[in-house]
Amino acid sequence: MKAGELRSLAMTWLAKAYPESILVTELSIADWGGASLDVAAITSTHIVGVEIKGEGDSPSRLDRQGLAYPMATREMWLLCDESIQSRCFSKLPAGWGRLETCDQAVRPYNRATKMGPKVKTKRGYRWPQVRDDARYVPDRAAYLMQLAPHALCGALWRDELLAIAKKYDLLQARQKPYVHVLTELICENLPVTAIHDEMIAALRSRIWRKPVVDLRAGRGH
Repeated sequence: MKAGELRSLAMTWLAKAYPESILVTELSIADWGGASLDVAAITSTHIVGVEIKGEGDSPSRLDRQGLAYPMATREMWLLCDESIQSRCFSKLPAGWGRLETCDQAVRPYNRATKMGPKVKTKRGYRWPQVRDDARYVPDRAAYLMQLAPHALCGALWRDELLAIAKKYDLLQARQKPYVHVLTELICENLPVTAIHDEMIAALRSRIWRKPVVDLRAGRGH
């Protein structure tokens, strides 16, 4: 499948798995666009990201993405076309969960295994583990713990950073509320967990400048 097709399926899965969230495509995080999540669900507690690798894509950027995305997200998943699945999963960043397509839908990868056919080796025989499609054991994503203050601030707009600085009385007289000034004030004075919670609150109250899917009761797209 092409990346666009996988993205649509991923959005449907996120909507079911994380109700009451806001679904956003190409969510900029870390240094104002220096990195962006293909698809993200902004829940009341954290961001869930899905990295998509479609037909013809390469897993070459996964190492860098595995370092960048956990700076602002607590949960990451990888969804890739079946033609490149083994290559992508071999480079799966630590803590990320795996997704797969099944019957034109997305679900966590089935990690159920069983003993496979006997294989002859130089030292005798072995019985390798193979996938067991008769059972379903869903893959899981770890709770990531690599939050970085500057990356969290990088997901926010200037007016959102200014609101946080004012809330904590960080802006001094005559200080210009430039983005880099606000970012440094917030990063120097607030613990990373507080910055993360403020980022989530800001994103969930943001008036978006592009279409998003707001799953909260009584909210539209």
